[in-house]
Amino acid sequence: MRSTILPILLLFAASAAADVVRLKDGRALEGTVVDEGSRYAVTDRDQKHVVKKTDVDGVESSRGFMDEYGDRLAKLPTDDAEAIFEFGRWLEQNEWPARARRAYEEVLELDPEHRGARRALGYRLFEGAWLSPDEIQRRNGLVEFEGRWYTPHDLAELKSEIERNAEMKARREQAQKLNTRVNQLVKGFATFDKKQRETTHGELMRVAEQANSPELRKFADDAKAYYDYMAKVLCAKMLARTEIHATHTKLKKPIDVFETTLGAAIGPFAAQTPVKIQLPEISIAEVHSTVDVPAGCR
Repeated sequence: MRSTILPILLLFAASAAADVVRLKDGRALEGTVVDEGSRYAVTDRDQKHVVKKTDVDGVESSRGFMDEYGDRLAKLPTDDAEAIFEFGRWLEQNEWPARARRAYEEVLELDPEHRGARRALGYRLFEGAWLSPDEIQRRNGLVEFEGRWYTPHDLAELKSEIERNAEMKARREQAQKLNTRVNQLVKGFATFDKKQRETTHGELMRVAEQANSPELRKFADDAKAYYDYMAKVLCAKMLARTEIHATHTKLKKPIDVFETTLGAAIGPFAAQTPVKIQLPEISIAEVHSTVDVPAGCR
């Protein structure tokens, strides 16, 4: 039977020579080192670390686990189920379970009845047939949900709890949105403009109706009453400083009239008729002052 999994393992082994990257902070990273320009990529098993070259004190060539992995893999026969099984055990002992599982799966492709590989992969023999871990759980009456197994009763309770939590989360989010909207509207009360306060109250009442909240309706009424009262009190206290500049004039009556002959006989042909002259008298009063008068509110 042709191997389908070992080629995947061999791809990794092609660059399995190990090095040690020593960092300036005293740490050491061992694995396959790839120079990526301004940094090093260090791969050990299925873990990859990337470090800046400025943080590296030096790189040393050293044989380690990855070298032994490459050596063992290069010598591993691709059609020997038992040899591949032992290779899988070695990988598992060296804390590389993902690669070990691939090796065990390769064993089952070569020998579907291999007990060691079956058990390593979680299979159990039941009434002459190998059952997978999932099949065993189902035979035990368990139900899989999101990668875990539960009894039907426990799963029902878990789903009920998930639904309750989802409902609670939705209610919290709705309440937060409502509070944010109410807080925005309440700011509209803080004005001396009566019309604006009435508009704000109407918007709050519509929000209360949508939320079916008697408490919010009462809050809207109370808030309007409070701000109406405060506007009235503050308006009464508000004064506008005004400068007054007034001028009052009055003409005295009757106007005095004087009769005079002065200048009447000047010249040889001058008239001899007396001249009448009016002398009006005006009184002027000026006021310059600064006073505070009520400003009033709309």
